[in-house]
Amino acid sequence: MNNSLLEVKNLNTLYGRSHILHDLSFCLDKGKSMSLMGRNGMGKTTTLKSILGIVSPRSGHVYFDGEDITKLPTWKRMRRDIAYVPEGRGMFHNLTVKEHLQMAARPSSNGDKSWDFDRVMATFPRLQERLSNLGTELSGGEQQMLAIGRALATNPRLMILDEATEGLAPLIREDIWNVIATIRESGISTLVVDKNIRALRKLCDHHVVVVKGKVHFSGSSEELAQNLQEVETALSV
Repeated sequence: MNNSLLEVKNLNTLYGRSHILHDLSFCLDKGKSMSLMGRNGMGKTTTLKSILGIVSPRSGHVYFDGEDITKLPTWKRMRRDIAYVPEGRGMFHNLTVKEHLQMAARPSSNGDKSWDFDRVMATFPRLQERLSNLGTELSGGEQQMLAIGRALATNPRLMILDEATEGLAPLIREDIWNVIATIRESGISTLVVDKNIRALRKLCDHHVVVVKGKVHFSGSSEELAQNLQEVETALSV
């Protein structure tokens, strides 16, 4: 029985004449967590955009829960219960914290305990104190909490986080890692882009390292530990 939720198969994505992704392939199982690592400019964000339909690959396929979604527009992919936490957090300038969460809210489609407003508030108590503030008035860490809370409010089966802890203070980073662990424990599959190997080893079941648009390493946390020097070299600037 195929337990795959997301399968990326032989993706080739180009920007004009620039060939960014080269036969990129990986698979994320249901209820599991995967890291996607690589230096800046190696193709991580292009991989996410190809999965989400923001850019169209020249060839290859994206499957979600067994369905080929390669040709679907972005909004139809997201309606398959995919949530995206973008780099930069994507705050709306005219919406309060509460409105961000209300705007995104969607009932759960699989019968599990819903990520309703109260559950999001319990997960991010700091946001409770900021409900009437505009999203753009929050600190960087609070904005990331809101971006994750907004994604959770859609009750996704897959959550994709781009640069999950980029630019955050160490204590806030720990909070975000703990929240991502809680999300995974709730049964939501997660695809996490970040550079913190130590945190990702603890959090994720599988790891993919991309170098120049190709899979340089793919393996479990145990295999990552066994090849740590090689991976650290691939990630070093």
